[in-house]
Amino acid sequence: MILHSGGANGADHYFQTIGEEFGLITFYYHYWYGKKNPYSKDVDEISENDYQEGIIMVHKANSILKRKNYDKYMNLLSRNWCQVKYSDAVFAISKIENNKVSGGTGWACAMCILVDKPLYVFDQEKEKWFFWNNKQFEICVTPTLTDNFAGIGTREINNAGINAIRNLYQKIKNKKRK
Repeated sequence: MILHSGGANGADHYFQTIGEEFGLITFYYHYWYGKKNPYSKDVDEISENDYQEGIIMVHKANSILKRKNYDKYMNLLSRNWCQVKYSDAVFAISKIENNKVSGGTGWACAMCILVDKPLYVFDQEKEKWFFWNNKQFEICVTPTLTDNFAGIGTREINNAGINAIRNLYQKIKNKKRK
C-alpha cells in the first residue's frame, strides 16, 4: 500500500506508523514545499508545477470552505493538492461541522470533493466514519483502504482517531487472512 500525507505530527504520523506496524505500508510520501514537516524526506518536496497547480486548487477549495487570510499558508495548503492528486481516495481524521471538514484537513477534503474522488472522514467527536455522497456527509461503516490512498488529518488526534486508523488497517489485515 502507498500512503500519501503531509508528514505532520498527529494523524499523518499515525497513518504511517500503524500501517508499518501491520506490515501494510510499502511506500509513503510526506509532501512538502519550502519547509519540511517532521517526517518528510528530501525527495518528498513537490515540484514547482504541482505547487502552482496546488495554488489553483486551494482557491477552488475555498469556494467550498469560504475562509479568509489563507494565503500566508499557501506552501502547506498547496501541497495538500498532491495528497489528493496522487491518491485514489482520501481517508481523514478530523471533525465535520456544517457539512465541512474543519481545520487544515478541510482543504485536502474540499479538493477531493472537487475532483470527485472517494472521501471518508472519521469525526473524532462523534466517533463515527462519514462518506461524502456528492451532496453531504453520511455515516458509514469503517471504510476499506485503497492500495494508493491519502491518510491525513488533525495534529490533535485523540484515542478515538488513533483507534479509527488502527481499525482501517485491521480490516485489510483480516481480508488478507481469508
